[in-house]
Amino acid sequence: PPLETRGTDIMNKYEYKTIKIESKGFFNTNIQNDKRLNELGESGCKLITAVAEQFKGDTTAFYYTFMREKQ
Repeated sequence: PPLETRGTDIMNKYEYKTIKIESKGFFNTNIQNDKRLNELGESGCKLITAVAEQFKGDTTAFYYTFMREKQ
């Protein structure tokens, strides 16, 4: 059976952005990467996935996918 909308036909719409950040070691961080992630948060984006890219057992990069409601 179809889902009921209970009086509303409005659906929220979202946009997505995926970024890749190269890994520099477990304890190393890059201030530019932190700044970039913080800017996305400030613009209303929410982190929805983080996936590690690996090569021969080493993590080489992370892919972060963000979502925010369309204005």
